[in-house]
Amino acid sequence: MGRLLGDPEVWDDSPSRPRVLVRGLAGLAAGLAAGGLVAFAVVPRPAPPTPVVAVPPAAVEAPEVPVAQQTLDNVTVSAGPLLVARSGRLEQVEPDGTERRVVAQSVSVSVAVGPGRDGRLVVLDSGVVKRVERDGTERRLGPPGFVADGLAGRGGRLLACAETGGRRRPGAGVLLSAAGGPSRRVGLGCPVAWARRAEVVAGAGGPWAAVQGIERDEAVVRGASVLVGRPGTRPRVLLGARGLRAAAGPEATVEAIALTPDGRLAAVAAGAPGRPWVVLVLRADGRRVARIPLADGHRPAWVGWSDRHGTVTLAVAAVDRRGDLATVPLASRRGGGYLLAWDAASRTSRVLVAGAPMVAADGFAWSPDDESVGVSSPAGLLLVLQIDTVYTTAAPVTGTLVAWPDEAVP
Repeated sequence: MGRLLGDPEVWDDSPSRPRVLVRGLAGLAAGLAAGGLVAFAVVPRPAPPTPVVAVPPAAVEAPEVPVAQQTLDNVTVSAGPLLVARSGRLEQVEPDGTERRVVAQSVSVSVAVGPGRDGRLVVLDSGVVKRVERDGTERRLGPPGFVADGLAGRGGRLLACAETGGRRRPGAGVLLSAAGGPSRRVGLGCPVAWARRAEVVAGAGGPWAAVQGIERDEAVVRGASVLVGRPGTRPRVLLGARGLRAAAGPEATVEAIALTPDGRLAAVAAGAPGRPWVVLVLRADGRRVARIPLADGHRPAWVGWSDRHGTVTLAVAAVDRRGDLATVPLASRRGGGYLLAWDAASRTSRVLVAGAPMVAADGFAWSPDDESVGVSSPAGLLLVLQIDTVYTTAAPVTGTLVAWPDEAVP
C-alpha cells in the first residue's frame, strides 16, 4: 500500500532544531567573500610594470647655416702654405692663392706627411709610399710589393696600413722611416692615425667585414674595433667590436680615426651604409666621453683635432651620401654637407659651415696654428675660421687639399 504526502515520515510539522554552528560558518564564509570583493574593488592595486620599448632615435636633419663669405684680401692668415693635388701634380700654394709651385709631377697623391724640419716630404701615391726629394724626384719606401691604403706619421717616422684587396691580410701595417731602411710589421689596419705631438698611434682592428655601399661595384674591408699604442709596441684594444656596435649599430665598422695632438683623446667615426653614422670620442683608457650623431644619410668624410692654446676642438666633415651619392667620389658628388666643431671642455658642438660651400667638398685639414679649417671643392679653397665666418681665396685655389703642414717644402 502506498503512502500519502501527509504521512509523518514524509511531512513533519514539528519545529526543527537550531543549527547554530553550520549557520555561523556559512555566514562567515559569505562575509569573507563579500569583504574580499569589496576590498578588490576599493583598495588600490599596484600599477603593472612599465613595458620597455626600444624606440628608434629621432631623425637628425642636416643643418642649414647662413654663411657670410668674405675674401682673403684683407685677412691675415698666419699659417703657412698648403699642399694640393691637381691634374696629376702635387702643388704648394699660399692660402691666398699666391706663390703656387709644383712639388711633384705625374702623381696621384691622396695623403702627405711632412715636410719636417729636415725637409723630407712623404706621400701616398696610388698605393705606393714615396719620399719626394728636393729636386722633385721620388724614392719608394716600404717592403717590396707593399700597397698602402692609409698613411700617418710624425718626425720622420711613418705608419702605413695595407690596402686589403685581393689576398692581402687586413691589419698588416708597417712602421717606416722617411730616411729609408728596413720596415717593421705592426698589427694595425686602415684607417690609421698618429698624434701630432706624442708617440701615440691608432688604427683599426678585427673582426673584419666586407662592406658594400661605400665603393662602387666592390666591397671594402673594414674593421670593427680600434687599437692604440706606442710605435713599435704591441697595440691594445681601445674600443672593442661589442662596444663599437652597441654605440654605432649592429653592422657598424670604423670609417675614420683621429687623435688629439697629445694623444689623450681619440675620435672614431663609425657606422654602416644605409644606417645612421656617429662619431665617438674616447679617452685613452677607453671610456667614452661623447657620442655625436650625424645627420641622416650623411657620412663622415674627415675628422681632425686642434689644440689652440689649450682649447681642444674636434672638427667633423659630414657629407651627403643619400641615394645615388653613396658611392660617388667626393669631388664628383653633387651634394652638400656640413662642418661641425665639438669642444672638449664644454662637450658641446656647433656647425661652422653648411650648404653651398660643402658641395662636392673633397679635402679637409686644420691649419698648423689650429685657427681655421681648410676645405677644398671645385669652387675653390675655403678657410673656415672658428668665428663661423667663411673666407674664400682672392684667386681661386683649385685642386684637392691634401695637407696643411707645419713647414713649407724647401
